[in-house]
Amino acid sequence: MIYWIHIARAIDRVTLHRDRCSEVPSSISSSDFWEGGWFDYPDKERALAAMEQAGTTDERKCALCKP
Repeated sequence: MIYWIHIARAIDRVTLHRDRCSEVPSSISSSDFWEGGWFDYPDKERALAAMEQAGTTDERKCALCKP
């Protein structure tokens, strides 16, 4: 299973999603660590580590897919 994190720097939030979540866009055109975006990880441990390093103060898990 692939896990996605969505970094939204404008609202200082990072959110963890599962790969089949309806909020994950079907095509991702660009991602930039400094601006934010969608990033995929092969396992939950790596995704959680990336969330901690994202530099945001609000860390959430998606309420729809409940990763």
